[in-house]
Amino acid sequence: MNTKILEDIGLSKNEIKVYFALLELHQSSATPIVKKSGIPNSKIYPTLEKLIGRGLVSFVIKNNVKYFHAADPQNLIEFLSKKQQSIEEQKDEIEQIIPQLELKRQLAAQTQEAHVYEGFKGMKVAFNTILSTMKKGESYYVFSLGGVLVEEKLIRFFQNYHAKRVEKGIKVRILSRKKFKNVMAKWHGNPGMAIKYISQKFPVGAFIFKGHVLTVVWGENPSAFIIKSAQNYESYKAFFDEMWKKAR
Repeated sequence: MNTKILEDIGLSKNEIKVYFALLELHQSSATPIVKKSGIPNSKIYPTLEKLIGRGLVSFVIKNNVKYFHAADPQNLIEFLSKKQQSIEEQKDEIEQIIPQLELKRQLAAQTQEAHVYEGFKGMKVAFNTILSTMKKGESYYVFSLGGVLVEEKLIRFFQNYHAKRVEKGIKVRILSRKKFKNVMAKWHGNPGMAIKYISQKFPVGAFIFKGHVLTVVWGENPSAFIIKSAQNYESYKAFFDEMWKKAR
């Protein structure tokens, strides 16, 4: 049997040997599996643990001895489905950080004015730049941060920030993914704020204001990047306007 396909989906050669041995042995303690599979005794338990974690092997204990059993080969399909789901989730995560990676590249390449702010104190300084740059009645534009907006620290941060924004009479338009509609409605509705929702993906955490683009990279130690560039601003603003027309 060609076992390469099993290697291609992520099983090691030792895992394949042990799984095949168990398919023939049906149920067995470790010693016969070592003999049948031909892998070293020192590697049998780590290999079995990996297969158990993948849902391809189970075990029972009889008289203080572990007996291992190969799962139905159909479980390989379930294993593949979980692997595919994990890849899709990783793809979504990568798509969300691509704008931040692109911004880092721009920071290195552009000669325009750029600033980096670290931590919550840095975030406060960065967002105060919006307030000090904008005038009463003017608007800026936001691609929402998404799911992280449920975090308590971020809720408090934006509540304090938006109180200052409202006091200054500055308006804001926010685009959010539809799946975060309840989050936005519960925690982030404020006066002078217009929110629309869209299914299409967009650059997460971008704040577009008067010749600047502020991008937030959220984490335990958050960062904010501000690029002052008319060209960069116009590019983001044009994309925002296009998405705003499609949103509801």
